[in-house]
Amino acid sequence: MSDFFKELEEDIREERILNFWHKYGNYIIGLAVAIVIATSAYVLWQYLKNKAQVRKHVSFFQAVELIKLGKKEEALKAFHDLAVEGGGYGKIAQLYEASLLPDPEALYTKISQENVADPALGKLPKILMAARALDKPEVLTPLEPLTAPNNAWAPLSLELLALADLKRGDSVSAAKLYIRILKETSLTPDETLRAGMMLSQIDIPPLLWEEANSTGVQQ
Repeated sequence: MSDFFKELEEDIREERILNFWHKYGNYIIGLAVAIVIATSAYVLWQYLKNKAQVRKHVSFFQAVELIKLGKKEEALKAFHDLAVEGGGYGKIAQLYEASLLPDPEALYTKISQENVADPALGKLPKILMAARALDKPEVLTPLEPLTAPNNAWAPLSLELLALADLKRGDSVSAAKLYIRILKETSLTPDETLRAGMMLSQIDIPPLLWEEANSTGVQQ
């Protein structure tokens, strides 16, 4: 009798499974197929993405090698092509491209405007542009906001503004800027050395020398 009930229970269980499969089998198959397709698509996407990154990496360093070989025009085209593609290498390529142009101001401005929210790419082009045109007030003006105290870009910005003052013959104004540089808290050893050396070569009033000496610079 117990065997009969066991067989009956098994028959009921099988019937329930069959009913469940008839009702939901197509959905289960469809879900399984969707998971396989999605997984395959993701793996393929990762492969293509990594392949594209490797290609950009190789293209970028090939362009750098072209510069070393003196093939400026070829390098310029290679960097431009990478910049058009976009991405991280594309942004760096834009900076290299600008450095090879005889008049890069338009490209530097474009890079800065396209990366306003980026603390590096939004501001670095302003520094690079000013470094190439110290006699142009329009490229020096954007440096002023970068000279705020404790700003990572302040030392370089102040240094460029000081060089521009020296170029105009205004040594007092330049000295004041070098003193401001030496008061910055985030100076690199090279920045400290450059500012101190430049300041020591400038003929400035005694009052300014007292302020300069307070920063550790000797006359």
